[in-house]
Amino acid sequence: MYIKRQSEEILKKVSRTFPVVMVTGPRQAGKTTLMRRAHPGRLFVTLDDLEIRALARIDPKTFLERFPPPVLIDEFQYAPEILPYIKMRVDEKTTRLIKAGGDYWLTGSQNFSMMEGARESLAGRVAILNLLGLSRKEIDKDAVLAKDFIVEPARPFETKKSINDIFRIILRGDKPELWVNSSLNKEIYYRSYVQTYLERDVVSQLKIKDIGLFEKFMRLLVARTGQLLNFSSLSAELGISPPTVKLWVTILERSFQIFLLPAYYRNIGKRALKTPKVYFLDTGLACYFLKVGNVQDALSSYLAGNLFESWVVSEIVKSYWFKGRMANIYFWRTKDGREIDLIYEAAGKLYPVEIKLTASPRKDLFAPLESLAVKKIPLGRKKIICTSKYNLPLDKNTDIVSALAIS
Repeated sequence: MYIKRQSEEILKKVSRTFPVVMVTGPRQAGKTTLMRRAHPGRLFVTLDDLEIRALARIDPKTFLERFPPPVLIDEFQYAPEILPYIKMRVDEKTTRLIKAGGDYWLTGSQNFSMMEGARESLAGRVAILNLLGLSRKEIDKDAVLAKDFIVEPARPFETKKSINDIFRIILRGDKPELWVNSSLNKEIYYRSYVQTYLERDVVSQLKIKDIGLFEKFMRLLVARTGQLLNFSSLSAELGISPPTVKLWVTILERSFQIFLLPAYYRNIGKRALKTPKVYFLDTGLACYFLKVGNVQDALSSYLAGNLFESWVVSEIVKSYWFKGRMANIYFWRTKDGREIDLIYEAAGKLYPVEIKLTASPRKDLFAPLESLAVKKIPLGRKKIICTSKYNLPLDKNTDIVSALAIS
């Protein structure tokens, strides 16, 4: 069974104008399935095949002659040597005024080094799309929220969904195989997933020798999902240096396991320097590390609110990435520690968002924004994403957004 992906539309669109299209994302997010489904007749070659991989690395010119366009090259990061040769072939076609749209489709499960090579070799010739696991809309066709629910005014409705429905999705995670095959044991699946990720990506690509310590690092980081990322604290608990912790965080970010949410400052440079918040993009993986086995355990966990917030942030990131757009989201924090969960920047305005695991949110959640008002920064409508059954205006400037129907 194939679950239709929201990224199909943008994939086909960029393929008409870019000679090379690259889809990156975590393992088992459905990248290959998406691309093969979008163009069933396209020649397919995977570099998981060791013999073919060796040819691509040793003799990339012959490799490309053997597999001519239009071609889908799966797991291309194993042979970055092919990129300069793809560039030469694309440039040759362009010089001859021959349309080269969508000639080369590439997939990659991690981008430790391949993104740098792709940008250098294929600058101006490649469209890069990020694909994560399934969104709520792809899992549940009854999700009815607006296309751009942060910016658009709330559309009033009542949903029949319950908080248990949301936490079933949070618990099961977003990997397509888990939703296609309902009998698949989630714990066994994620145990195998972690082993595959650690062995194939972390060990082979980055030569990290102490896999047990790296897995402990992941467990400690899961317990901090939705919180400020404290490198010193992790360093002390693991007994490793802060630079090593930062490297390992970068590994998780570049392999699409976590999302680092920067703090918002008017000075763009400061956004990269101040402490970010960390979110696990797949809450099913987070629940596996937390040993949360069922919905009631998840709801009663001390991290229930963090898991809910992580899921909402992941859904928001997907809502933009799946359309080929950047997720220009940040968080806002005052000097005295008061915080706004999300700030979205668009069209010269800031759109504040609070995420709360409650059906009855308070009206004073946006009090920290008073400092923004003093600075005369234009604000859009405020949103409170919560577990209310209703999607409706709370007042003239604020909407309640029901996460029970988020898409």
